[in-house]
Amino acid sequence: MPGRFSNLEFEEERRESQESRAELQSQAKDSSDFLAQARAEYRWGKFDAALRLYTRALKEDRTAITAWVGQVQMLVQLDECHEARVWSDKALELFRNQGELLAAKAQACTRLHDYKTGLACSDASLQAAGTSPWRWIVRGETLLAKGDKHFEECFQRAMADPAFEWFDHVIIARVYAFHQRMTNAFGYLKQAIELEPGHGYTWFALGECQQALALVSAAQTSYQRCLDLRPDYMEAQSAMDALSDNPPILTRLSGMWRRWRKG
Repeated sequence: MPGRFSNLEFEEERRESQESRAELQSQAKDSSDFLAQARAEYRWGKFDAALRLYTRALKEDRTAITAWVGQVQMLVQLDECHEARVWSDKALELFRNQGELLAAKAQACTRLHDYKTGLACSDASLQAAGTSPWRWIVRGETLLAKGDKHFEECFQRAMADPAFEWFDHVIIARVYAFHQRMTNAFGYLKQAIELEPGHGYTWFALGECQQALALVSAAQTSYQRCLDLRPDYMEAQSAMDALSDNPPILTRLSGMWRRWRKG
């Protein structure tokens, strides 16, 4: 199959630039080290880097289900949902009826507008052994995408799970943002910041949300807060520069247009 999936496990050896090579040539000794690095990159919105690190983790340990799930999640975040679906099927051949993988496939199918398969996989993930916030977050997205009014109840179920942590608020916010529910996303990002105010990415994501809602001054403040916490985060600097280059009135009108179209 052409594209990222065709040689996913070896792609970083072909694609790495000098910068990404330096990033991957770390002190990691085994799969758990690569998984920890992948998780850190994911939490900064560095989906491509996280994907490569999950791949490296699998090269060290083919049984690392977290790495299989992570690869599917990163492909979805990179908007490569067809490949995410194929990759999840490959993983499920090895780990049949594994709940986290079923949820990952459900999200990929939902993003592809295959709601029937997405819902079936979500059903199976909730019926599989174990539980997790991730399974309920995906359930919420499948219902949100197909127009079912009970989606927020699923996100609340995720929050009630014993394994729920502050970053899961960010994951829910990303789901809402993808589906153009920026006000909902805003609320979850605020909750994440209340729990973990020292992680700069959440401030960056909040800035993006505020910008989409035409809250220009607030967005600038959030981007600056991100840069205060991590001065080398160029995404926040670029967003600040873009706001400076565009008159606030145009940003407000753009926000009004988006809200009008959303109805």
